[in-house]
Amino acid sequence: MPEQKPQNSIAIHHHRSVNATAALNHNWPLVITLWLLMAIPGIPALLIVSLLITLLLIGPVESTVLMSLLNPHYLTAPWAVIVHGSSGAILFLTMPWQFSPALRHHHPKWHRASGRLVLLSGYTLAVSGIWMHLFLTPDELGMRFIGLLALSSGMILAFSMAFYAVLNRQFNQHRRWVCRAVAITLAALTPLFIEVVADLTLGQMVAIKPLLAPFFYDYGRLLGMGLNLLVAECLLRKTQLFAY
Repeated sequence: MPEQKPQNSIAIHHHRSVNATAALNHNWPLVITLWLLMAIPGIPALLIVSLLITLLLIGPVESTVLMSLLNPHYLTAPWAVIVHGSSGAILFLTMPWQFSPALRHHHPKWHRASGRLVLLSGYTLAVSGIWMHLFLTPDELGMRFIGLLALSSGMILAFSMAFYAVLNRQFNQHRRWVCRAVAITLAALTPLFIEVVADLTLGQMVAIKPLLAPFFYDYGRLLGMGLNLLVAECLLRKTQLFAY
């Protein structure tokens, strides 16, 4: 006759399982922070893409306010801008949810489906960024373009490693590479914040101020990628902030 487990042991095990499930949360601080950061390029991208599609399909929009949001230069390569903006908007809507433990646990199919969208939109964003640069600013092939190549290559590598890890069920490595992919993707925004701080401090020095704008224009992406990856690696080592 098989040995029966005591009722209190079963109850304790059930209680622990319930507590473990209840401990899963949406990780709102991180999810909302990512949304806010991605909204900076994401919302303008949605507006620009909508305006470009409207112009291509219908014609000029009467609203001068809306048209003022659109750089006329974009009309020289509208599809490059549309593809780049659309992929950025999809990434903006889906990426933050990847860091919600509750969503991953309770809706694994949705997590996997949205993860595939993140992967495809990340690839598209990286490649279309180069496409857009070559069509809109073909003469600028200096450090700014090199920074773009490094950023796009880093995104593709990080997203690919994250996908490879999850295929091999190496979930801890998958988590790490997703964090790195986000850090690299957001590197285009980091110079904006650094430039504001630099302008408020070093910008008061007359001799330095004229040098700040050209420096960030050429080296901003590289600087942002380096700083973001440094912060991400420190957080991955010391905290569970990115745990999901």
